[in-house]
Amino acid sequence: MADDWASFFESDDEDEEFEGFSQSDIDESEIGSVGSDISLSDLESESSEDEEPELDNDIWTNNLYKPPVTEFSQPFGAAFNLEKEKKAIDFFHKFFPFSLVEKLVEETNSYARKSILTKPDKVWVETTAVEMMAFLGIHVIFSVLGVPNYALAWKKQWPFEIPSIPTIMTRTRFERISRYFHMKDTANNPPRGQPGHDKLCHIRPVLDTLTTTCLENYRPHKEQSIDEGMIAFKGRLSFKQYLPAKPTKFGIKVWERASPHNGYVHEFQVYTGRVAGVQVEEGLGSRVIKDLSRNLVGKYHVIYMDNFFSSPELFDQLLQDRIYCAGTVRINRRGMPEAIKGAKLKERGETLTMQKGNLVATAWKDKKVVTYLSTNCDPTLVRTVRRRKKDGTVQDVPAPAVSEYYNKYMFGVDLADQKRMQYSTCRKARKWYKYLFWFCFDLATVNALICMQESANHRKVSRTNKETKLSQLEFRKALAQQMIGQFRGVRKRKAPPVTGNCGLAHWPFQFEKPGRCKQCLKQNKRHEVSIGCKQCNVKLCIKNDCFFKYHEELLK
Repeated sequence: MADDWASFFESDDEDEEFEGFSQSDIDESEIGSVGSDISLSDLESESSEDEEPELDNDIWTNNLYKPPVTEFSQPFGAAFNLEKEKKAIDFFHKFFPFSLVEKLVEETNSYARKSILTKPDKVWVETTAVEMMAFLGIHVIFSVLGVPNYALAWKKQWPFEIPSIPTIMTRTRFERISRYFHMKDTANNPPRGQPGHDKLCHIRPVLDTLTTTCLENYRPHKEQSIDEGMIAFKGRLSFKQYLPAKPTKFGIKVWERASPHNGYVHEFQVYTGRVAGVQVEEGLGSRVIKDLSRNLVGKYHVIYMDNFFSSPELFDQLLQDRIYCAGTVRINRRGMPEAIKGAKLKERGETLTMQKGNLVATAWKDKKVVTYLSTNCDPTLVRTVRRRKKDGTVQDVPAPAVSEYYNKYMFGVDLADQKRMQYSTCRKARKWYKYLFWFCFDLATVNALICMQESANHRKVSRTNKETKLSQLEFRKALAQQMIGQFRGVRKRKAPPVTGNCGLAHWPFQFEKPGRCKQCLKQNKRHEVSIGCKQCNVKLCIKNDCFFKYHEELLK
């Protein structure tokens, strides 16, 4: 029998393996003597006793083990590198290109021409790209100074006067550009309810441009978070949302994918509601996650999400796309294990975990029961969190590792919204698409700031040679100055000619038409007179000594 076994192994290549074992794995001394009824299947069963049992990835089990996770090895950070002499506006134009400014100029002038046909406007003069940049720069100034009403910027009332803005652009000109400010001609957009109708047609060029530039200019980190953001708006709009649990309860909902490391927004999608004539959308959360994760397929990123989006089915599908996920989950989701659904955890820190392949469902009792779902977390790891009791004492509470990762990486969108709202350029307007435009403008500004902060050629060093971080305030101040540049759109008025300082040359003169006294006007008084100085070409009172006082000031 031993010879038969030897010939069996010699008949093929010496290193060939059979069902998980090779010739080197078998000790001839352990093989039964001639006549024993040992078989190959017996050897296989004996040799596999020390191996791990095969794991059934289709059944939920409480036999926990570390799931196989492929390490993330993709580069991340800014996809471009600007020279040291480049400024804040150069980073801004990487996301909001100058061609988009020219598009705004073209559409604004076109809309103004059409509007003037029905309502004449003798004051309007077509704008230019340089003036449009100054117009946007003034809004950046408003965001820095926190001006609640744009009209306040042109008030000559101490101490609220802002001397710089009236020298850049008159209030009338600012209001005219704001009135005709446009992004796209909607004449070719099909009516509502018709095929091809675009609810976001008014701002489509800006959305398309920002979607492209945000994706191209920054390579995403391993951890990504997807959540919803809100743009405050209370006007009439078909896709306006009401979210009572949010700080901004009324507005336009925007789905965002952002980095929890710095708040950079990689992708965003405006929610416009369901399409007319189509049934209520099923699996909205899953659809959003899939749409915003297509550029991450095959790279082993980890997406963090809350219970609005997560489900076992979605996590399995993304795992097939080589994308890991983690987040809270609702216990009534289809595919959740029954043990988790019926978990009754009483003590704080108590945990119940079930596993199915990479998919791990965890119920953890904190102040209340929190349910997690993940495909990248080791369920055998236990962390410790500190919780304060009612009597003020602090206790260490055991917690699953997924809770630590979730709390650390979930809030990328919240960080992005916090930075965007810190210096918001949005002003009150009647048109909803203007709110969406300023959202995109601020998003481009914050993304440009992040890239400049991480630029190796733009490191900021203090007086003590310590590296400091460029603040958003400093970035916006520099951006406003560079956007306005040397533009000055104020018409300079000619001063009245003065031939000399001798008072004898200035004689009272009777004008044909009366007018306001120039000297009384300085004291906020209104006196209509027809007498004045012909040489100065101003009207002045004789009885109130305004004629004398006015010329006395000229002599000083």
